[in-house]
Amino acid sequence: MRYYYCPKDDVIRPKRRLTDDRCDICRQQCVPIDVKRSIHGYIMYALDLVAALMIVLYLAHHQFGAEFASFVGDINETAYIAVMFGLILVSFVFSGLDLARTQREALDIARQRKGRIE
Repeated sequence: MRYYYCPKDDVIRPKRRLTDDRCDICRQQCVPIDVKRSIHGYIMYALDLVAALMIVLYLAHHQFGAEFASFVGDINETAYIAVMFGLILVSFVFSGLDLARTQREALDIARQRKGRIE
């Protein structure tokens, strides 16, 4: 994940796409910091992928009557939908854990470099 650090304000923010490397507060030049994703980020993506696959199978069976998704009809519909939404909610938890860890690591990197950045 990519962050940027403003040495003047001592602030770390996630880097947004299509933006310049300037601080949102003081408009000074910022330092980009790359941090590897944690295992929580990869778990989040896996849960999202499983939930998306479950949604596709549900729609394929109930809307289009697709034969490859006929097993979905044998499963309790309420439980199936609850599991789908449960996966998405758990994915949000892992997203928060990943964001907290990567942001903390980016701040540690920035503070270690602080004398060299300014």
